[in-house]
Amino acid sequence: MHTKTFLSALLSALLLCAPPAAAENVLNDRAEEYAQPPQMLEEVQDREARDWSRSVESPVSWLTIEDHVLTFYDKNDIKAYRAVYPQIELVDDDSSPLAKAFIAWNAEIGTGAWHSPIRTLSEEARSDGYELPFYYSDITPISQWGRVDDQLISFFMEGSSYAGGAHAIPHVDAYTFDRKTGRQIALDEIVTDRTMLIAALEAAFQTQYPGTIGRDFPGGVMETLLEQHPAEKGLSSFCWYMAADGSLVIYYPEAVLASYAAGPFTLTIARQDAPLLFTAAYPME
Repeated sequence: MHTKTFLSALLSALLLCAPPAAAENVLNDRAEEYAQPPQMLEEVQDREARDWSRSVESPVSWLTIEDHVLTFYDKNDIKAYRAVYPQIELVDDDSSPLAKAFIAWNAEIGTGAWHSPIRTLSEEARSDGYELPFYYSDITPISQWGRVDDQLISFFMEGSSYAGGAHAIPHVDAYTFDRKTGRQIALDEIVTDRTMLIAALEAAFQTQYPGTIGRDFPGGVMETLLEQHPAEKGLSSFCWYMAADGSLVIYYPEAVLASYAAGPFTLTIARQDAPLLFTAAYPME
C-alpha cells in the first residue's frame, strides 16, 4: 500500500463526510484531459527552471512516463479544478507481472484524480453559491526517481492540494515495486527494526539539519519522531523510497514534524552509516 503523510490522510478522512452526489459532477462541469511529456533530467537540475507540477523523466530507456493533466471548467468556462497525475509504462511489455502492476497502478492514480475529494470540495462550494477566487487543484507528479534496476523500481511523488486558504496542503507518496513480481515492497522488507530506524533518523538530523535541532525541536528530535511514528503503527507511518545508491530516504513535508515555516525534511540513511538497519533483501551489487 502506498504511503501517505498525516496531513494528506487527515484531509482524506475529513472529506469522507462529503455528500456522495457531489462526486457525480452535479454541476455538469466540462472535462478536458491531455497528456504531456515529463521534464528532462537536465532541466530538473536547475531549480529555478524546474516545473514542480511535472514529473521527472525516467532514468532508464525501458520505462516511460507521461503526466495527464485533467481540468474541469464550470458553466462559464472558468477553470474550477485541475489535477496532474503520472502514468508509467514498460516499453514493449504489457504482460509481465511488473507491466500489469503498473497498469493497475495507473488506473488507481487516474481514478483518484477524477474522483478527488478536492474536486468534490470545488463542486460543493459552487453548489452553495460561492464563487471560487482560485481554482482548486490536486497535483502529485513523480518528483524523484530512486533505485531503478533489475531488482526494484522506487520513486517519490511530491505534490500539493489546494482548496482555498492561505496556501496549498503538501502531500507525498512513495512507491517501491519488485521488478520481477510487480508487487509493492513494504518497509519491513528493507529495514530490520523500527527502533533502530528512528535512532538512525535522529542521527541523520544531527548531521543533515544541525541548525534545526534547538530551533524547531525544543523537545528534542527523538521525542518528535516517537510522536510521529507510534509503536502501534510499526513501520507503516514512514514515507520512504530507496535512492539509486541503495540509501533509505525518509521524507516529511511541511508542518508534519515542525512548523510550516520550518519547511520539509529529507533524511537520507546510507547503508554504510547503519549496516545493521538494512535487511539482506535487495542488496546493492
